[in-house]
This record gives sequence, structure tokens and C-alpha cells, in this order.
Amino acid sequence: MVGLAIGLLTMLIILKVAILFEARRKSTVGIVDAQQNVAIAVSLISRELRMAGQGLGPVDSLGCSIAHDLGKSLGEISLVPVIIIDGNKGVPDEIRIFSSATRQITVASFLLNAHAASDKSMQIDSTLGIQTNDYLLLYESGKPCSLVQATAISPSAYRVDHSSMPFLSTANNGTGNLRESLAASDYAAGSLVINLGSLHLVRYATDSNNHLQTSRYIWTSSLWQTAGMASGIVSLQAQYGFDDRSGLQTSPQVTFWSSSLIDADGNKKIGDANDLKRLIAIRFAVVARSSERNDQGCNADLPQWTAGDPSTGKLKLVDIDLTHVADWNCYRYRVLEAEVPLRNLIWNDS
Repeated sequence: MVGLAIGLLTMLIILKVAILFEARRKSTVGIVDAQQNVAIAVSLISRELRMAGQGLGPVDSLGCSIAHDLGKSLGEISLVPVIIIDGNKGVPDEIRIFSSATRQITVASFLLNAHAASDKSMQIDSTLGIQTNDYLLLYESGKPCSLVQATAISPSAYRVDHSSMPFLSTANNGTGNLRESLAASDYAAGSLVINLGSLHLVRYATDSNNHLQTSRYIWTSSLWQTAGMASGIVSLQAQYGFDDRSGLQTSPQVTFWSSSLIDADGNKKIGDANDLKRLIAIRFAVVARSSERNDQGCNADLPQWTAGDPSTGKLKLVDIDLTHVADWNCYRYRVLEAEVPLRNLIWNDS
């Protein structure tokens, strides 16, 4: 009986050790998987951000609302290289990246004659690089931009035929449909005509299943095409980096980090071309969660990332709110941050 009791006790000890070992192994494997997922996500987003603003024309045109007829699923768009949709109450942010996919980058052309909203052709000083089906953006200071598609080009006559001028699609009216209440614009002689080619619009966001997804707008079908990038991603946080120093700066640097666009040049207008000229970089963080619950119990702390203070714009450690995640404190997390310079704005070739 004594031997049997000792044997049972030994078996219980061995079983307990085996269970603890397996739990620790799963926890370790789970956090390694999370680390790999977040590394892949950060690499892909960083690469996309480096292309933001390419080919969007002179910096003076940045910030204008774009009138388009590319479908209601696209919604309201502006000529802004990167848009951060800030999540509220712990909801992850969304990053939208806008650039041109033209085959060759050329300088903007100019209208030789005034262009009325009813016109379906324009005369410009150069048709170099413009091909049939390219998207052309008309820009005049103080007016919304208009996006039209080239249907025929006559280089000898300096004429480009195009689709009808679109109305400006304004914000959602609460019914799920976009209202088109503003008339198409007339443009004076000398207005810019920017060849955007085929546009490149990408967004990154997390879904309710903790998947980081990338969506690309397909211009031919006027629909978003979504694909999964990584699993176990519970949060995406992002901020703009501005140079808000007064006066003209020959060596740009980030002096203010913000979750939203700011009046970086102090002209009392938020998000205009002058502010976007001062947009230097994007800082973002991706938070991955282990697939296995923490074997040490539900005592995890909130993950942190380095973000700008809302008042000073200076970087400091900030908690990442995960209250939207069930049993968030029962898992382990990995946070990977990146700071990506917007080279197309810094070089002023966007």
C-alpha cells in the first residue's frame, strides 16, 4: 500500500509537470506567432507609406476635395497622401494611402482656354504622357478638384477629350447613400491639369475577428477588394508628424505628433495645402495578441506605444486601450512601432 501511494504521488507530480510544460510551450509558441504576424504587417504598411503622395501633382494642389463619379463605395475623397481615421474609445485606427499609378511622372499641364462644366474636351499646353483612359485632375485654387477620364488625345491640336465633369460627392447623409448636391466646377485658363494615370488607393484596418486587412479600390469595378494580412492583430494606432515651426524651413523635421490634421502653419486653416507641405512622417504601431491565454492568469497590463502628447505633440509612452477586446488582460501582447518619412512630400515631387 505504501509503494502504491508513493507511485500514485509520483505520477501526479509527473502529470502536473507535463501539463505546466505544455501550457508554457503553447504560450511561448503563441507569442512567437504574434511577433511574426506583427513584423509582417509593419513591413508591408511601411512599404506602402513610402509611396504615399507619388504623382499627385504640385504640393499647392494637395488637400482639395475631389469630385468624382467612381461609385458610392469610394465615398468622399481628398487629394491627401495619407488619411488617418482616428478610432474612439479603444477602437483601432484606420490608415488610407493615396498615390498615383501613372506609368510616368510628368509635370502638370495648364488649360489654354477656360473650361466650362459642360465641356467634354480641353485644350492644354502639353499632352505628354497622357494616354486614353488616364484619370486627369483639374485644379484651380479655391475650388474643388474634378476627376475626369481621357477618352481621346489629339497631340497636334493640344486637345484631350474626356468623360463628363462629375459633381462633388459630399459626406454621407446618414441613409447609407451619398448625396450629390454641389454642381460641377468651371475652371479658368491657366488651371492645372494633373495626369494621375490609374489611381492607387489602399486602406489598412482591423476587423471584429482581430484580422488586419488591406483593401484596395478597384477603379474599373468601383468596389473595394479586401484581403487578410495578418491574424491576431487587436489594434492599429497611427499619428501624423508635422513640422510646425514658424517660417520657411530648409531642413524639415517632425516637431509635433498628432492623431489628426493640425494647423501646422498657423494660418487658421486645418488640413490645407500649407499644412500638408509640413507633413513629414507617419508613426504607427501594430499590436498582436498571443493565440493562447496567459498561463500565469488574467493579470496582463495594457500594451504601450510611443505617441505624441495631445497638448505638446512630444513623444511619450501611452497606453493602448484594449477595452474593445474580450478578456484582454488574459493574453500576452507584442507591439511593433515604425516611423516612416513621407519622401514624396519631403522631396516635393508629389
